[in-house]
Amino acid sequence: MYKKRNRRTFVKRLGIALIFFAVVFTCLLVFAQIEEVELWYNTWQTKLAELEARVAMIQEWWLLIIVIFLLFTLKSIFPLITIPAICLTTGIVLPGYVAVGVNLAGVAWLMTIRFFWGKRLGGGSARRIIKKNIEIREFLERDGSGNPYMLFLFRLIPSFPVNSVSQLYGAMDIGYVEYLLISLGGFSYKLVLYTIIGSNVYNPLSASFLVPIIIFFLVSGLMLVGLNYIVDLIIRFKEKRNTSSKPGSKKSKISKEKGRKMHGQF
Repeated sequence: MYKKRNRRTFVKRLGIALIFFAVVFTCLLVFAQIEEVELWYNTWQTKLAELEARVAMIQEWWLLIIVIFLLFTLKSIFPLITIPAICLTTGIVLPGYVAVGVNLAGVAWLMTIRFFWGKRLGGGSARRIIKKNIEIREFLERDGSGNPYMLFLFRLIPSFPVNSVSQLYGAMDIGYVEYLLISLGGFSYKLVLYTIIGSNVYNPLSASFLVPIIIFFLVSGLMLVGLNYIVDLIIRFKEKRNTSSKPGSKKSKISKEKGRKMHGQF
């Protein structure tokens, strides 16, 4: 009960904090429209434009793409490298339409590595953690095949580690194509937002830069609060079902009484 309360409190506070950040960046966007602030910002915009022009002069796109894929590969081994950082970097050094495709392919490559890692070596620490909670394990594993709805939800929420979830589902009996399509479907909106933010990093007070950040924080916060509510519903449902099925419970006694009456009628 104590652990459940701690989990509920932590996730709820984290969700509210993300929504708060969305409000802060919204205020910053409004603040940037003030004439005095806009005039001050224009003095810095020239230097940022020069930096953007230098980056745009890079001709060896193929070399940059290889480096980015190496970063995604390293991310599959070392969790300290973050996907947002890689996607932002891609958006900075490559044109937007190219960066989205490269990031999508890179994330698919990363998820593929960890999926087959899980198939070969098991679910790892994530599997050991969920084994401690019977209700969540039953709902998540779904007879060992892996719950696709939970996978989609995990990919929607930024707080869930991509490596751990990928390895966990690799250890389950779920098809690779189904796994990858669901994963990319849930992750794609974050990937696009990261890339757009990176592409507009040279204009940090613009709506093109701030609006994706606002959307990211707002959706993430709402998702965390919603997930917390869903997990609570699952646990309550399981507890209610277990209680009602016990021999000494009121529902069990009513069922027995009905059984006796029906037996007497026959």
